[in-house]
Amino acid sequence: MNAWISIGIALAAFSALSLAMDRHQEQVFGRELSPGRSRTWRWLGWLLVCASLVPCVREGSWSLGIALWAGALTCAGMTLGLLLSYLPRTVLPASLLAGAAAALAWYASL
Repeated sequence: MNAWISIGIALAAFSALSLAMDRHQEQVFGRELSPGRSRTWRWLGWLLVCASLVPCVREGSWSLGIALWAGALTCAGMTLGLLLSYLPRTVLPASLLAGAAAALAWYASL
């Protein structure tokens, strides 16, 4: 269960990191955002990448948690890559949905 939570958080994290890039801003929003907003997306993305480690480490030991985390990051990265390639306008709603579902599942598991 915690691995799925980590995948949802990682998808939101990678989406935020991709939205910090001009190319992906044009794909998703149709325009480039201000440098301040890009910086905000970047900080949010890295914060969520770090937060996605926590559910995996809670699953077991540190060694198992880091291995699960690597798998979760890979799964989220592949999903985002496919979304950006084929359905770029759905990146923001999909990442918001995945992040909200992961947050609710994490809260329910406490």
